[in-house]
Amino acid sequence: MAQSVPGKWIQNRKVERKASLLPREHGAWAMLLQPFAGALIVLHHLTWAVVPASSAVVLIFVLREPLTVLARQKWTWKTQRPETHEARIYLAFELAGLAASGILLFLVWPIQLLAILGGGAAILTLLAVYMTLKNRQRSVWLQALSAAGLSSSALAACLAVSGTIPPWCWWLWGLHSAHFFAGILVVHVRLEARIAARKGASIFTAAYLSIRREAMFVQVMILAVSVWLLAGGRILFGAALLLSAAVHIWDVIHVHTARALALPMASVGKRALAVSIAFTTITILGSLL
Repeated sequence: MAQSVPGKWIQNRKVERKASLLPREHGAWAMLLQPFAGALIVLHHLTWAVVPASSAVVLIFVLREPLTVLARQKWTWKTQRPETHEARIYLAFELAGLAASGILLFLVWPIQLLAILGGGAAILTLLAVYMTLKNRQRSVWLQALSAAGLSSSALAACLAVSGTIPPWCWWLWGLHSAHFFAGILVVHVRLEARIAARKGASIFTAAYLSIRREAMFVQVMILAVSVWLLAGGRILFGAALLLSAAVHIWDVIHVHTARALALPMASVGKRALAVSIAFTTITILGSLL
């Protein structure tokens, strides 16, 4: 017998609830995993601590979703939601896994660095939940902190393998933080342009022009740093930032055109991922030399 429309709706809602307890931002996963993988490639060596380190990195990231659901249930929603029970289950397993990973990392990481990284991750997670409740998750400064926080997975990889953070690892973290933050701003510029286009209004709304100015300022700063690195002999690090700035400046300039607006977001995401992989590859080579 064919399933009724209400039955299909309920089934779809169940699938949606389950999916919502894991981060759905594909770009955020790239921000988390690429620096971690890049650091391991540069180290070209693995230890058992990589397993709990990778688990901790992922678990801290996914904690945000069930925490957001539970926070909304407590302070926003007026009635009990079915996804709240599911969020409690997710949170319990994730916290247990995070505690086990933390205990194992305590055996190999310097306690000061473990406290700094763990405490910073906890603060950033709670801040992201708070800003989501206030519907301010698109705040520019929060996006900058998020890019830096996710990219710090590179530091966790270095600590897991060598117990220290060598200078190139700090560069790997900083470069990825800048690149990802620049990409986030361009995404916001694109979204504002699409919102205006759907409304049939002028693309050049106040919101669009504001985020466009912020994005262009950041790109110019990154371009200036890339020139400084190239002049200082850090050729590959400078080349990586130059690639990032060139692609993002092009996007900011052309994002309001009919061709850019007609481009499917899936295609935009694939191109952004390709640029990001190229960026990580160049920074890996720069770290190896």
